[in-house]
Amino acid sequence: MNPLGLARSIARDVLAGLKESRARFALLAAYPTAVIGRDVRVIGDASRIILGEGVAVFGPSSLVVTDGGGLTGSRLEIGAHTYVGEFANLRTAGTPITIGAHCLLAQNVTIVGSNHGTRAGTRIVDQPWSGDGVEVGDDVWIASNTIVVAGARIGSGAVIAANSVVRGVVPPNAIMAGSPARQVGERQAG
Repeated sequence: MNPLGLARSIARDVLAGLKESRARFALLAAYPTAVIGRDVRVIGDASRIILGEGVAVFGPSSLVVTDGGGLTGSRLEIGAHTYVGEFANLRTAGTPITIGAHCLLAQNVTIVGSNHGTRAGTRIVDQPWSGDGVEVGDDVWIASNTIVVAGARIGSGAVIAANSVVRGVVPPNAIMAGSPARQVGERQAG
């Protein structure tokens, strides 16, 4: 890379880092009971993030609230006393993602609200996005290395086993595992 190209690249990285820092500080100011790790990246419009009391997001993680691909409904809402573990990747991608109260999202959980089109004859990067976001009920545990794809609706009380891929509707209190995740049990009162 030539020196001018390198300088431009460094300048872009510095500006991006400043924007992310401002967005993180805006969240901390708006939600003083939240814990947001200093290495949590907030990308996009922080005013579209709603945090309940006592939310904790640990980093390095990414909260990405951006529109694109023809979708303009980005919003991330995390309910009270929900814990988001390290290396989380929450991407609204033009749609709403709602996570309920008292949830546990373990390390390396990815939730994405939309998908790229895949029609042949058009580059994937140029295709419109589709999807209607993700909804996660209250008291849900999503174990490590799980991916939750666009359109998933996870009922309150559900447990998602590690390394699962969640799509479609998950009934309340269901215990799900696998790729794609299938119901393998149900939480019982006790």
